[in-house]
Amino acid sequence: MSFIELPGLADVKEKYAAAEGLYDLCITSAKVTEKEGKHNIQTILTIEGPGDVSTYANVFHYLSLPGGDDDADKKATKLLFLARFLGQFGIDASSGLETEQMVGSRASACKLTQEEYPEGSGLTNNKFSPNQLPKEEA
Repeated sequence: MSFIELPGLADVKEKYAAAEGLYDLCITSAKVTEKEGKHNIQTILTIEGPGDVSTYANVFHYLSLPGGDDDADKKATKLLFLARFLGQFGIDASSGLETEQMVGSRASACKLTQEEYPEGSGLTNNKFSPNQLPKEEA
């Protein structure tokens, strides 16, 4: 058997979900993924701000992309969720979207909640809920 050195292993600390509340977030990763013919954008959000935010785990947020098998209502709902997320991070996708342009985008006062994942495990992670779009004047 081969010997493997693991410097720093004794110094590793677990990161935990942040308490529910409002936080500043930064998109640190965005990539298109596919599962069973359905595509989405997997984003990784880092919590920023004052205090010791280094103890918080990253937040994974998935954006479903409209697909050819989606009916009109499902496509509209997926586009609405995309518009909310992109709007909150100030990302202009009016002529299309490159995931690389998402990385480094920031948003403030983002609502994070906690959820148990996987269900029944007793472990918690954070869930990001983008704000609704601004109300249009009649």
